[in-house]
Amino acid sequence: MENKVEHVCGPRMVKTYLDKVTTPEFEKMGITPPMGMVLKVLRCHEGASMKDVSEILMIDKAMVTRTVLKLLDMNLLENRASGHAYSLVLTEEGMKAAVRSKEILDNAWQELLTDVTPQEREVFDAVLTKVSERIRRSLQ
Repeated sequence: MENKVEHVCGPRMVKTYLDKVTTPEFEKMGITPPMGMVLKVLRCHEGASMKDVSEILMIDKAMVTRTVLKLLDMNLLENRASGHAYSLVLTEEGMKAAVRSKEILDNAWQELLTDVTPQEREVFDAVLTKVSERIRRSLQ
């Protein structure tokens, strides 16, 4: 079967679009898109470690470490573990930022998918879910 998607829209193109659309909104909050993504993840995964965040977002641990350290310095996160361990929890301000981050990211995806019908969206979501599961299994 011929792969027609590769030349049309790749992951890099989607990331570039999302960064372009979300960066101005995140800058108003004083954070970057990766910070917003980490906050959004921790809203759903309270107590996650840096390794957990890295695995959920599928970004390298060094990027997560830099991002988390900045968020800790900004008092948007707390580390509830001791020593070298991390159990990351949103502060009250961090929770507000996480809620706003989710709104920003959801709005960006909504805009991106404006021309997609509900039926196409359903198929798209199903396909992406299967692809994501396949990728996660292969990386374990």
